[in-house]
Amino acid sequence: MEIEWDWSSDDEFLGEKLPADTLDRKKYAQYLYQISAARGEKSNLVINLNAEWGAGKTYFTKRLAKTISESHPTIYIDAWKEDFSDDPLLTVFGSIKEQLSGQSDQFTQMMDKAIDNIGPLLKSATPAILAGLAKKYTGVDNISDITKTLSTKLMQLHSEKSKKITTIRSEISEWVRYIKQKDGINKELPLFIIIDELDRCRPNFAIKLLEITKHIFNIPGVVFIIATDTEQLQHSIKVIYGNEFSANHYLNRFFDRRFQLPNPEMTDFLKTISAGSFSDDFLDYRKKMSPCPPGLSEFIYNCASVLEALRINLRESIKLYQRLLDAIIISKKNLDPIFLLILSAINIKHNEFYTILKGNRSNKNNMLFLDESVELSFDVSRGTTGVTSLRGTHGISGRYTNEYKIKTITSSLSEYINSAQAVILTSTPASEYFNEQYPEPWVNGGLIADNSLDTLLKMGWASTKSYETSLTLSQYYDLIELSTTFE
Repeated sequence: MEIEWDWSSDDEFLGEKLPADTLDRKKYAQYLYQISAARGEKSNLVINLNAEWGAGKTYFTKRLAKTISESHPTIYIDAWKEDFSDDPLLTVFGSIKEQLSGQSDQFTQMMDKAIDNIGPLLKSATPAILAGLAKKYTGVDNISDITKTLSTKLMQLHSEKSKKITTIRSEISEWVRYIKQKDGINKELPLFIIIDELDRCRPNFAIKLLEITKHIFNIPGVVFIIATDTEQLQHSIKVIYGNEFSANHYLNRFFDRRFQLPNPEMTDFLKTISAGSFSDDFLDYRKKMSPCPPGLSEFIYNCASVLEALRINLRESIKLYQRLLDAIIISKKNLDPIFLLILSAINIKHNEFYTILKGNRSNKNNMLFLDESVELSFDVSRGTTGVTSLRGTHGISGRYTNEYKIKTITSSLSEYINSAQAVILTSTPASEYFNEQYPEPWVNGGLIADNSLDTLLKMGWASTKSYETSLTLSQYYDLIELSTTFE
């Protein structure tokens, strides 16, 4: 049965809208599916789909599940939503029944029979046994009788559970045979069970669920794809077994293969966050930005360049970018979005140095991370900046009409911080290069046409620079620290 892999438009799965694939995830889904289907048809396979928080695991798994569900019996389980359950075995079987029932009455009956057999496994009988024995032997001094009886009862319980597990595994094998013969279900093996958000679950629940995949569903024709931030899952395991425990080795017992979902390109990633009202109203928000980006694409590229230079991971990038958008949306004054983003990122990743900057205790930005370069694009045209003319360079006199449009410049982070801060601290947008008695305004001849970062930033602020219409330096720091209260 041919699978349709068109992810270019919106879709829907389990009542949830799935937007078009803007991060080029389809090719990874196809490859993962091809390997899983080929190897899982006649063998059991448990795959760990690993990606860090924010990389889009949930979108990926839901879109994959929807795509292959037309050709394969496919179950999607959000483990975190089921985390309240005391027994993940019932979670798995309940999801199978809910998502596959209705395709065949006989198949539904088979699933109901298996679920009925789960009953004795759902809760331990030990508390009830202890309560009964305590009642029976109250006031009796001979504790050995209690111990002997308890041991016998627990052995009986263990034997009963083992038999039930064997029965359930037999019934799952019968499902697989039933699917293979296409008795009422016109789909191909393997049976796919896709589990998402396992790393967010309670440690005990996550471990039990992994044990179920290996010990109960270890049957040819069944493929598990378990999406996690594997590093976080390892932390959860160590909560149970201790920090010295080899969580990675432990997970290797459950996972046959690991599939690494690559992080998306930062610019593409930020585009998905910008979609919606911010994108729709960007032309209005753009008017608050000094210097001004040419358009939304360039704004996103500028921000991505900063986040990549500072090596900010996806999770923190989401926070920082959302906080920047919040500031732009609510601000009544003009602001430099790049300066704000750089300081916000330093506050998260290098807080001690952020404190130094804020206290203005050092003018030497000698931290190695500030040597990293960023590439930035600004609209410094006459219509946007109000700058009508510029001075010639290298002592050349005269003014030249501003015919600049878009300028792209490469700068180190430290250079940008120093230049932007100097412009923000300037109270009067005028230069004394040529006439100290009557400084010339930036908008008309006060700036030199040298394409330097300092000139481009001043051009960006030329018509809006005053404490009445722009943020003060202290207001930048206030805004950054306020933003950390809002996740």
